[in-house]
Amino acid sequence: MANEPVYEMMWDCPRCDTKHLLGVTHRYCPACGAPQDPTKRYFPKDEDKVALVDHPYWGIDKKCANCETPNSVAAHFCVSCSSPLDGAASVALKDAELADGSKAPPLAPAPDAAKKSSKKAAKKGGMTGILVGAMVLLVGLVVCGGVGAMLFWKREAGLTVAGHAWTREVTIEQYATVKDDAWKADVPANARSVSCVQKERSTTKVADGEDCQTVKVDQGDGSFTEKQKCTTKYREEPVYDDRCSYLVDRWTKGRSARAAGGLAEAPAWPVVTLTCAGSVLGCERESDRSETYTLSFTGDDGAALSCDVAQAKWSTLPVGSKWKAPVGVLSGAVDCDALTPL
Repeated sequence: MANEPVYEMMWDCPRCDTKHLLGVTHRYCPACGAPQDPTKRYFPKDEDKVALVDHPYWGIDKKCANCETPNSVAAHFCVSCSSPLDGAASVALKDAELADGSKAPPLAPAPDAAKKSSKKAAKKGGMTGILVGAMVLLVGLVVCGGVGAMLFWKREAGLTVAGHAWTREVTIEQYATVKDDAWKADVPANARSVSCVQKERSTTKVADGEDCQTVKVDQGDGSFTEKQKCTTKYREEPVYDDRCSYLVDRWTKGRSARAAGGLAEAPAWPVVTLTCAGSVLGCERESDRSETYTLSFTGDDGAALSCDVAQAKWSTLPVGSKWKAPVGVLSGAVDCDALTPL
């Protein structure tokens, strides 16, 4: 701190309106004698700065509990009313400012003010954060609720069964040579004709100098210092790796076999004929199987509607039978789990 230049804070007299009084030199207004109010101290503009030479810094001023006059932390009795200063609270500090007068990012508080300021800030900041978070959450819920209500709005509709349809499908895979690509570490062991080139895979942050600003810091005794606050600048640097193309033999989806019908045809799986069996190029194997059972309805407004149900339920609803169920106003989706007879 000895190498840092020290300057006087300024204050304006609230009694006689004298401007630009000096925080260290003028503990009382030279015009009317009013005591300095430490809460009215402010950082001067650069052109108004007054340097303090060989300024003895004792610490943050203490505020007299009797008359609220600021006193040096080295004092034992108030210079204004002579009251003892034992246990007197420290005066509040002004937020640090940048050279252009804007508020600076928070700096570490002075040791004798850290505990009080941190408790106060935590309480105030915590409550502010909770209130802001609650408001954002409330707005989000209202907006999302409105959109959700529109998307999921349903009405109770009368439905008449118009028809039945079923499909059964078998996926057939073929063992074949395929071309693929991957990062070198992920190339399969059985790959061949591997060819790799360097490609950008990601980026990484690399330090690239600093951004520095002059910050004015209240020392709490009517003076302030100027510090350099620097933050590291970063640039994005590409990270390269080998991207490889290759040929590999593997099972891949080749075709599918499908059977379909209505209520008159008993659901059955399609007959599948494979070219050959085994892990030999050109051979096939059965893979996934899927089946759907669809009910078609005519709504009470004449709309054509449908839904998929389990086979057991699908076969028990005859054509022409009447039901009711919730239907999406926008989607037209029928909630077949809630079907009830009319």
